[in-house]
Amino acid sequence: MSESAPASDDATSPTLLHDARNRDPGAWRRLVHLYSPAIFRWAKRTGLSDEDAGDIVQDVWASVSSALERFRRDRRTDTFRGWLWTVTRNKVRDLARRREESAAAAGGTDAQQILNHVPEAEPPDAVDADSAEWLNRALDLVRPDFEESTWQAFWRMVVQGQPARDVAEALGMAPNAVHQAKFRVVKRLRQELELIGAADDPSFTNLFPVA
Repeated sequence: MSESAPASDDATSPTLLHDARNRDPGAWRRLVHLYSPAIFRWAKRTGLSDEDAGDIVQDVWASVSSALERFRRDRRTDTFRGWLWTVTRNKVRDLARRREESAAAAGGTDAQQILNHVPEAEPPDAVDADSAEWLNRALDLVRPDFEESTWQAFWRMVVQGQPARDVAEALGMAPNAVHQAKFRVVKRLRQELELIGAADDPSFTNLFPVA
């Protein structure tokens, strides 16, 4: 869905990834907004400077732009976040190798140290550290898809923990409509969380259960 498209609670929106593959500018901006901080942190964890980590972010998105069509979820465990981690890992290794080659003649380089700090898989503690930020960014991304009354019904019930009857009275809605609003927003949010492999994370399922 383009950012300029009118919001609709009832429309079945294509996934963010599907839109990005179709070169939708709004979807691409949403992907970059959602994942760039994580890419930056991944790069920093290997010992890179802020400047170098920023360059890695740019390099990763350049590669993703040309390779997005090749990403597939053949297994349930395949996630866009996991694929993005692999791209980031490879970009950091490429940078380290280039530095190693250019600095060898000067008598030393920190490239090997960088290579030693690039794990094969995303560290579990990195997943935990990113969860809260990803959730907040996912909330920001899905909010424009809903009318304000729908969003307020969801927010008051789920985030603030207000009873449906109280929310309905405050918003001038029927209690059933409040429950439906909550269901629509949670369903849409889980679509976003699926992309980062976090839809089954206990920190999310406790707050946003399927039922």
